[in-house]
Amino acid sequence: MPGFVDEVSQQVVRGWHVDDRRVGPRAVLVSINGEARYCALCQEPRPDVVEAGITTRSDVGFLAPIPLRPGDLVRVSALDGGRLLNDGLAVVMEDDATDGFIAVEAGMANPVLGPWIAPLRPHLDVRAFRPLPGHTGQFSALEVRTADSRYIVHCQLPRAHALGLERLYRQVLAPAGIAAPSLKAVIDHGETASLVVERIEGQPLAAYREGREAVFRDTLDSLEWLVRVGRPDGWSDRDIGRRGRRALSRMITDVCLAALKRRQWRELERLLTMALVVYRLPRVFSHGDLHPQNVLVQESTGAPIFIDWDHAGMLPVGCDLARLLLSVPPRLAEAWIEEVQAREGVPRPDALRLGWLIMTYFALSRRHPDFHAMEESRYLHRRFAESWGRKRPGFGAVSQGH
Repeated sequence: MPGFVDEVSQQVVRGWHVDDRRVGPRAVLVSINGEARYCALCQEPRPDVVEAGITTRSDVGFLAPIPLRPGDLVRVSALDGGRLLNDGLAVVMEDDATDGFIAVEAGMANPVLGPWIAPLRPHLDVRAFRPLPGHTGQFSALEVRTADSRYIVHCQLPRAHALGLERLYRQVLAPAGIAAPSLKAVIDHGETASLVVERIEGQPLAAYREGREAVFRDTLDSLEWLVRVGRPDGWSDRDIGRRGRRALSRMITDVCLAALKRRQWRELERLLTMALVVYRLPRVFSHGDLHPQNVLVQESTGAPIFIDWDHAGMLPVGCDLARLLLSVPPRLAEAWIEEVQAREGVPRPDALRLGWLIMTYFALSRRHPDFHAMEESRYLHRRFAESWGRKRPGFGAVSQGH
């Protein structure tokens, strides 16, 4: 975690940013509605960050006094590396707003939000809405409030992609009983389309601190259904999974190129070996982007619900586990996975473990440039070598032949 935005109001943007590798001044860049507007030095005292064990320096806080309007979209990123704080956007609200919703009239007058709302109004009686930014700092969806209900609307997707998702919801997720919101409607705008899906009352898995282990374990149990689905009848790779496969290939390529540029030859050899293995793993139906923000724990039942299926498709086994458990220490994560392996009905246990090990290694290497020198790296590589050499029954797809 490089930092956090604590406050976004009509008067100020406040938070903290940590980079213990940097000796000189640190700074963040504040962008409003896509335009860079303010550079703030990180020099305010934040003893709470030190007490939390995140850093030993207290001068990590920043304060950006910027006049803002309700509906403005705020991004804060590290000035040197460009990484987003909070992994996304913040939306400026009215000072007296309590539920995070913006009145539709105010949203229509906003130059950024208006074009998202206007195409929905002929089809939905929108009274108020709440932007739902994605973890990459782009719009993910809107939560809209009508006279009698609330919905999540994935707005103005490319038409072909939206129709593919509609088919996924109706022909795969619903018949297989996968824990996902139900699809309510598709709004066709011509070249684009919007999906209206059920709103789940609950909290993201990432928000849990107390009882965190229990909800993670429940989520791992639910993941068994995805492994059992297999390739949907009548579906080809052109129908599903291109986004997920591209994201996986991009991650592997980026990490290998970074090691090449730094001339880390031993690490590059290790990465290439892992890449060769991961592309030999069995492919299973996967969510493709199952980070903890994409798992909602339902308030009424406590059941995990998987949302945002844009990257779903046939991916190497273990992809979802690696994405889901990236914030969990590898030793603990592997203990949980061993429990999943021990349950009856989970196929290819060695492949599952290998997929998790490799993709966790790549994801952490992408996040931390010096990951190869960390203790977690040594642990994952040792377990990879042991698992790859085990060759248990059910894992004939990978061998050590040269």
